[in-house]
Amino acid sequence: MSTTRPLSRHPVLVESGVSTRTRVAIVGGGIIGLASAWQLLRAGCAVTVLDPSVGGGATNAAAGMITPSSEATFGHEALLAASIASAARWPTFAEQLSADSGLPVELCREGTLFVAADHDDELVLARQARLLERHHRSVDRLPSRAARRLEPALSPRLAGSLLIEDESSVDPRQVAQALRVAITRLGGEFRRVHARPQLRAGRVIGAVPASEAACPDGGGPCHADVTVLAGGWATTDLATGLGLHVPIRPLKGQVLRLRPAAPDVLHRVVRASVHGRFVYLVPRSSGEVVVGATSEDVGPDASVTAGAVHDLLHDAIEIVPELSEAVLVESLSGLRPATPDNLPIVGAVGIDGLVVAAGHGRDGILLAPLTAEAVLAEVLGQPSPQHADHFAPQRFSRTEGP
Repeated sequence: MSTTRPLSRHPVLVESGVSTRTRVAIVGGGIIGLASAWQLLRAGCAVTVLDPSVGGGATNAAAGMITPSSEATFGHEALLAASIASAARWPTFAEQLSADSGLPVELCREGTLFVAADHDDELVLARQARLLERHHRSVDRLPSRAARRLEPALSPRLAGSLLIEDESSVDPRQVAQALRVAITRLGGEFRRVHARPQLRAGRVIGAVPASEAACPDGGGPCHADVTVLAGGWATTDLATGLGLHVPIRPLKGQVLRLRPAAPDVLHRVVRASVHGRFVYLVPRSSGEVVVGATSEDVGPDASVTAGAVHDLLHDAIEIVPELSEAVLVESLSGLRPATPDNLPIVGAVGIDGLVVAAGHGRDGILLAPLTAEAVLAEVLGQPSPQHADHFAPQRFSRTEGP
């Protein structure tokens, strides 16, 4: 299903008998802000993205897994339904983005192998299989020998595996670059500035530099009819400044990038339970393998730690032994924007001219197409797409006191 709905006319505002394009300011240039900007531009809006580091932050660190089934957890049925819906949009999203940008957007559709290092880990796989079968999701239980026929580099000591064929992955850095180019080609504007919404007479009328230091080139206000807050975990502070309660906290994730000695060590996403710890390995077309990720509730600390690097390498090598000879290309961390119920916050928040699109946790890449469609619907005054109604900000609504 396409992530855009062709319109018979551009969205317009009518003032004093003059029709103008709807102006949208997007505060935040991660995957959610960029995807929303692109879809709004395709629908005819005039869009400005404000961020000092477009494509940075959590997007730059993300592995890019589009894996709703292997990441599903008990008690989060709404997130699973939304994730499945968004994953189904990714092929069209990638195809359209490649056409608009003129750049390749490679969607690896080889599926996911979920493997167990020992018999206790195999119980984790069994629970995952039962969960997926309960929701009528396709999953094949494979002995370790069958898994090694699919991925010969896997350790022969694995206790078992699940094959989930309808999953994929994408390189978020490649996607972010394509989005930047597509936005520019469609007439969108970028301002590399820390910005905050501008409130006047009870309505948000655009965005302004957060401070003089945030905009040393002297750039002024960005006037807009609708302002979208897509600032990741920083959205909470931006919303609090408007008297709104948007509960998003930073959840640290440390990630490694390895370059194996031989190309094509892996062909699909491999997730693993290793003596009770989880690790994933995501191959890139460049030959690199992304290994991640920790999940640390330590506040806005983006440092890389020796212990995390050690644990990630240990678990990755236990699953794919030949990674012991790989070059460590990069170690980095990102701050995932997490909400109390693990669902993102997308929609109007009770102040005219303001929309929030943030709080996607570890699922920003996966949920980008559905979120962008939901933002587009909100700006155009159309019904929210199916399953995006679970993202409504009203579930956390309250006004912050003085």
